[in-house]
Order: sequence, then structure tokens, then C-alpha cells
Amino acid sequence: MIAALNFSPFPLYLAERAEPSRKRVPLVVVEEQRVVHANVPARRHGITAGMRLDGARMRVSHLEVVRYTEPDLEHAWGSLLRELNDYTPWVEANGRGRALARLDAQEGLELARHYDIPVGLADDCETAELASLSARPGCTREVSSLTTAAFIDRLPLRFLKGVGLSEANYTRLQWLGVATAGDLARWSAPQLRTYLGDEGNALLPFLQGPRRTELRPFQQPETVERSLTFTEPVLEPHELLTALERLSVELERALDGRVARRLTLTATTPGGKRRASRLAKRPLQQARQIRQQALFALHDSQAEGRPIERLTVELAAPTRVGQQESLWPQRERRHRALRAALERFPASQRRFVWRDPYAQAADLAWRWEGYVDENGAYAGADAVERGDALREQRPASARSAPSAGAEAPAVSAAAVPLFDPESLAPAAPGSQDGRDGARQSRGENDKRGEGEGLLFGGLH
Repeated sequence: MIAALNFSPFPLYLAERAEPSRKRVPLVVVEEQRVVHANVPARRHGITAGMRLDGARMRVSHLEVVRYTEPDLEHAWGSLLRELNDYTPWVEANGRGRALARLDAQEGLELARHYDIPVGLADDCETAELASLSARPGCTREVSSLTTAAFIDRLPLRFLKGVGLSEANYTRLQWLGVATAGDLARWSAPQLRTYLGDEGNALLPFLQGPRRTELRPFQQPETVERSLTFTEPVLEPHELLTALERLSVELERALDGRVARRLTLTATTPGGKRRASRLAKRPLQQARQIRQQALFALHDSQAEGRPIERLTVELAAPTRVGQQESLWPQRERRHRALRAALERFPASQRRFVWRDPYAQAADLAWRWEGYVDENGAYAGADAVERGDALREQRPASARSAPSAGAEAPAVSAAAVPLFDPESLAPAAPGSQDGRDGARQSRGENDKRGEGEGLLFGGLH
């Protein structure tokens, strides 16, 4: 038989599964300061979906609030599907929070009690899903092929809201006197499409068919995972940084040129597991990129300051990206050489940056600037793209067109050395070289002013 497992609303299920005591207290899932889901005790106090969090707290002073990010929900749902795959290879996700599996009645009852969810059993997917919506948590409802028509005829209309019927159309159908799914099933297909629109097309397989009786085998996504177990629980940050550095290097080797975007860190503590996921804006391929996202995930997991016994870093769905060959291979070779130098010596490279090419003082016209910040940590962008950002941040006076008779100083890129001959560090605004340059500039201005005064004094 086909079993429909109903975990929805999935964020609320995760919160109650992590702490079962939350089932007896008012609990809401919040997104952007608005209630997305509320459990039964919270709904008894009048809290509904869409209500502002401030208004919900005014109704219940001891309200429990949980928030989940999209990477955390995606990772949790993938882990749950892999658990179901241990029972049967025929597992199919029907949206986040809904799963279909090929099980017998005893296995369905075992899963319902284990996960404390409603499970529907039937010969087709659509009837099994309707049965799961009408079942109680921890119980199963079995509908045979001989009783499918009678089950749909007696099913209250409100259960169709779980398969695509909106609240507005539910109210409209109540005005017409439609009380059960059987009353709506007696309508013809053109009538359903005309009156309900797109929702009518979504409800037709549940009411009139055709119904699906086959499931696709579960395709487990590929993951790259590395773990490190400590002999003694680790508390110090420098030990965690060393462990993450080691895991990042191992993951870079395991990727073998592939890239991933979602990283999940799991910290095992004596009190349980702390997990957090990060969805990187840029593909993760190098060890420094993986380490940076792992540090963010460690902070999000709130495991810092707790004794950590085991660290696990997982990269989901690694893929090999295609690269288009460039028309200028010399530029690519130069960029690769720059990246290789930065990997080994992060603070060694300097670039020549124009500040104001028309300034008379040397410290105001140009400066040496490094590729990394003062702490030696890499910036978020790539080395070559950081150069583009610096050119965009050039002062407006440097980007403006020169006036008539004035020419911009012509400096070729090859003529600019890569390193400051005096020091690798850029000169500070208050250094001795800057004061000497400013003093020399003021002296030249004073001489020019004295000559102009003598010239114009003779005219008087």
C-alpha cells in the first residue's frame, strides 16, 4: 500500500520534535516579525497565521517563538527523507512536509508512532494524502479501494484546504451549501475549473481522478562530509579554528574541483547536537571559503562556549561547473598567479591606487593598498574583483574629465612596482613621509605666492 506521511507544518514539527515539552505550551513560528504557524495551544488563545508578533505576545505573555532559516529547513527535510529511505527504497517527497512511501499497515503504524504524525494508507497517492489529513497524530487511517468512494463522499470539505483549496473559495462553497468532498465531486470538471479556477485543476485528481498508484525510487543526493572527534571536549576558540582549518582542507581535496553552495555544521555536545546551515552566495571550492562559512555556521549553531566532542562539516550536492575559455589567456594566468601568491603570503601583495591624480601632495595623489585587511583575513570578494571595486570607489575628482590644457599623468601598469621600495605596509596619513611631502608642497606654494606678489606689486 501507499502511505502518506504528513509532517506539515514542517517548521512547527521540527520545533516540537526538538523539545517535546513545547507541544503543551503556546508556540509560534515567526518570519519577518509575523506569525507563520501556530500550534494548538497558541490557537486557543486567538493567535492565527499572519498576526504580528507584538500582537501575539499581548495575547500570551509566555509565548514560545522559534525561527528557522531556509538552509536549516532544507537540510532537516533532506535528513528526514534519508531516514525514511532506511525503511523502504520507495520514498517520494510531495512538497516539504509531505512524503509518500510504499509500506504495509504495520510499518505505517510504526512510523506514525515513532514520528508522532498522522499517516494515511490507500492504494493510490491522492486518497492516501486525504486520509493522512483526516487522521490524528500518532495514528493511521486506512482506506481500501472498495471504500474510496464512500470515504470521499463523507469527508468534510475543510480537509480539502490541505490539498489546494483556499480559504476564500472554501467560504464561497459553504455559501452554496457544499459541505463534503463528495458534494464537490459531483460537479463536472468544467464546472470545477470555471468556479474555482486553478484550484479546480489541483482538486480534480483527488475528487475524480486519474489517481497515481506508482512511486519513484528515492534518489539520495550526493554529499561530501568530514568529521573530527576530539579526545577531550573542546572549549577554546583557537582549538576550534584549528579543527575547522583541518576539515576545510580535507573537504577541498574531497571536492576535487567541484563546487557546493550549502554547508551544514553539526557540533556534538554532552547535551545533544547543535546544527546550523549556511547557503553561500559564492560557490564553495577553496579551503578558505569553506572555513569562513563554517565559522559563520558555528556561530549560528550557538555551540560556542559549550564543550564540543565532535565537529562535522557537510557540503550538499557538489557539482562540477563548466568554464568558458577566455580570449585573453595571459590575463587569466596573471590572475591565477596572483591568487596563488595570496594563498601562501596573504599580506605580501600591494597594489598602486590613484586617489587624486591632480593633487600636488604625493600622499594625496596615490597610495599603496593591500589585498587583505589589517587583521590578515580575506575580504568577501575575489582578489581580481576587489580591484574592480577599488577602481569604482575612486574619488569623483579622479574620474572627472580634465580641464582644457591639463593632461592626466600617463602611468603604465608595467611601470608601477608591485611592492613599496621603502616598506610593504602603506604609509599612514600621519607618518614622517607624509609630513615631509606636505611640508615640501607648502614650501613650493609659498615661493609661488611670493613671486606672484612681486609681479603684481610692480603693476601697482
